Amino acid sequence: MKRIGVLVLLLLTLAACGGQSNSSLPAGAKRVGLDEFPTTIGRGFPQAVLEEAGPPQLLKLGQTPPNFTLLLPDGRHASLADFKGRPVLINFWATWCPPCRAEMPELLQAARDYPDLVLLAVNANESADVVSQFAEQFRMNVPVVIDQEGAISNRYNVNGLPTSIFIHPDGTIIDVRPGAINRAVIDAVLGR
Repeated sequence: MKRIGVLVLLLLTLAACGGQSNSSLPAGAKRVGLDEFPTTIGRGFPQAVLEEAGPPQLLKLGQTPPNFTLLLPDGRHASLADFKGRPVLINFWATWCPPCRAEMPELLQAARDYPDLVLLAVNANESADVVSQFAEQFRMNVPVVIDQEGAISNRYNVNGLPTSIFIHPDGTIIDVRPGAINRAVIDAVLGR
């Protein structure tokens, strides 16, 4: 009887943590390349959609990070996994965060200086209206991803802002940096 109770508890836990495979994507959604995503103000911001639900994950060097999709209002989308073959920097930030504001110009300059770098500026828990003002002020020329419900930040176990996660072109994590970073850190991690 004890075994059945343990088995039922295990099955309930697995069901609660079980994945969802992009059920949040609209019918007829079209996968596109990063070049079709907004890089200028006024073209809309993609929403972050978690590929697989689950508890916060302690990120470890060498592991593949949880996948998520960047979904534009018109249904065009791309996922983190689509960027394999290029270095990726995921930066979690918020408009009210002074260290986020301080590091943003250096992140944007690095994105210009490293043409292969995919910089995903993932805004944590704010609306597109609030983010739009910040993006205009900083002249953000990279995909600004809205994680309004905090699902991506939670899955990535982001406990403070800003947090930066560097991903090797092979798709594995090479560095996790809580707190503000500067150009010297970016250059060191990207090997320049």
